[in-house]
Amino acid sequence: MRYTILTLCFISLATRAAGQTTAPDSSFVLLAKEQAVRSYEQAMYKQEHVYEGNGYINHDHRIKIHPYYLVDSLQAGTITYNDVHYHDVRMLYDIVRDELAIQPPEGGYRLQLNSNKISTFTIGQHQFTRLIGDSALGVRTGFYEILYNGKAKVLAHRVKTVHEDISSGTYKADYLFKDRFYIQKEGNYHEVKTKGSFLALFPDQAKALRKYLRANRLKFNDEQRESAITQATKRYEELTH
Repeated sequence: MRYTILTLCFISLATRAAGQTTAPDSSFVLLAKEQAVRSYEQAMYKQEHVYEGNGYINHDHRIKIHPYYLVDSLQAGTITYNDVHYHDVRMLYDIVRDELAIQPPEGGYRLQLNSNKISTFTIGQHQFTRLIGDSALGVRTGFYEILYNGKAKVLAHRVKTVHEDISSGTYKADYLFKDRFYIQKEGNYHEVKTKGSFLALFPDQAKALRKYLRANRLKFNDEQRESAITQATKRYEELTH
């Protein structure tokens, strides 16, 4: 509540300042409000502890493939942490441990954020949400990328697992991709692995969807599963509107 009051105070002051000028235009008022909100966010960064946490522990350096989502360099993104939204946070999403590592503005080190305090984050155009696991709902606790956000939602749980090999007498290891895909429909989450498991969720349009998948040469193998699920779900909603 105190953060909301502070935000309103900032905006109120900015609006009054804008009102003291002669015939201010709407763009000036909007800019003043945006600057006030930015100032509020910057003032609250330290207080909200977004840059406080345990030091991030790097993975075994002998594993040459990186453990992160997309790339192994810091990416600018947004985080909703303790219900406060932060912009321009430099981060890495570790999909082996399913956790976020961030770098403070002064640089030099990385921190592991408390995942329980993160509700959403974005990296570029990729949006993630944190779900709390429930066996009745069919989902585990963790971060999920939102691939399609319609009445039926498509989500991906990005995963890399460590594969070790000591058969040659020396340690060798790499990461294996184990992404899992889900459709949220009518409040429940359903993992989709095959065309059959997908079509079973939409029996009223199964024939039309099967035809659509065939016409667009969409398959449910490892290379195309994500695209097939996302595109076919969009098609289902087009058919039922």
